[in-house]
Amino acid sequence: MCMACGFTSTTYDPCIDFPLDLEPNRGGSAKSSSTKSHNSCNVEAERISLNKDCSISTLKGCLERFTRPERLGSDQKFFCQKCQVRQECLKQMSIRKLPLVSCFHIKRFEHSSIRKMSRKVDGHLQFPFSLDMAPYLSSSILRSRFGHRIFPFDGDEQDAPNDLSSEFELFAVVTHTGRLDAGHYVTYLRFSNQWYKCDDAWITQVSENIVRAAQGYMMFYVQKMLCYRASEK
Repeated sequence: MCMACGFTSTTYDPCIDFPLDLEPNRGGSAKSSSTKSHNSCNVEAERISLNKDCSISTLKGCLERFTRPERLGSDQKFFCQKCQVRQECLKQMSIRKLPLVSCFHIKRFEHSSIRKMSRKVDGHLQFPFSLDMAPYLSSSILRSRFGHRIFPFDGDEQDAPNDLSSEFELFAVVTHTGRLDAGHYVTYLRFSNQWYKCDDAWITQVSENIVRAAQGYMMFYVQKMLCYRASEK
């Protein structure tokens, strides 16, 4: 949006996942302590004891940052079709159409050409088991900015169904342990309302607490209506 005249232009960018940055200053490793237990599952679930003073990133916070308006300065001016000159502008990302399955990819691998260094971000991320995507939709953002007036979208609307639910349920989490150049991937998968840990050829049943304590690298959410239909079969 042009900061001078208010002219708005829209660009559609197809994507297969949502790449999300961890919230600023929340990528550091949290303090941890081991808890003695005779149950190995409890040990794994309680291996992360977060300090009260330690800031924790949340998936909702990452989504809010993803859709937050960003003002582009004088060195990033865009050409305004109405003013016919380059102007400072406001850029904002939003989701036009929800998929049946939403994949969130957390940017845990950072590369800096200026500092000539790369690193892995090991900060803990809290992710909900139920997620409402309505606040991050283009329609919701337009209503919050302009009220309840209806603004048609540019482009073809035939492939934009309006009967899909914005409520999603978590059904898979992919984690990565190790360094930037070497590591190991583990998947936690929900099947018939039970969670399983898929570690190479070993598949074991785990509790929800273990899944919540996992260092999420990729999270997969399915629309709640589809999730309920699958559980009924």
